[in-house]
Amino acid sequence: MAGLLSGERTELPAYQKLRRQRILDAAKSLLRSHEYESIQIRDVAAEANVALGTLYRYFSSKEHLYANVVYDWSVPFNSADQTWAENLGTIECISRRLQMALAAFERQPNFYKAILMLRSTNDPEVSSLMQQLGAVLEEPILSDFSMLPADEAADITAMVWCVLMDLVARLLSGDKTMDEALRISDRFVKMVGLRLEQFEAEKA
Repeated sequence: MAGLLSGERTELPAYQKLRRQRILDAAKSLLRSHEYESIQIRDVAAEANVALGTLYRYFSSKEHLYANVVYDWSVPFNSADQTWAENLGTIECISRRLQMALAAFERQPNFYKAILMLRSTNDPEVSSLMQQLGAVLEEPILSDFSMLPADEAADITAMVWCVLMDLVARLLSGDKTMDEALRISDRFVKMVGLRLEQFEAEKA
């Protein structure tokens, strides 16, 4: 079970934590086979075998629920074994991370679509949760650029995620194919590589 987001109640009794996770798992199960817009909050309650009022004790709205769902789904990717990156250079790591993210999109497009929609929420609580998720997902990339000044590393990390999420949006709309998205991703990574080469030359 992924950790609770900051701002979530962390002192729940064990049985309530299990019930909360059951609701999250039910919501994830529905999102695997249905688009976010088509899922009703009562569908999640029925899938989790809890009363609608019980669900609302844990999550104040559908947006709040699914902000937690995409966090619970995404965070294990960051905590997974990273040994694959140990013998790769920075650019190879970034390239692999983008390829893995696009492959995950191909497997579960509804989760990425939900993330895109929730990022544009007007709900300040949900917006805060999505910002936390963004920070968690950006952390390994920020670490990849640790040789750069902190502000530049943060800026390039933000660019990487902007490119990824734009490619996801284009894939969802049918504007790009997966092959085209991978080609654009590779070209972007090569441009970042030029900056790293310049930085290394400046240090020499």
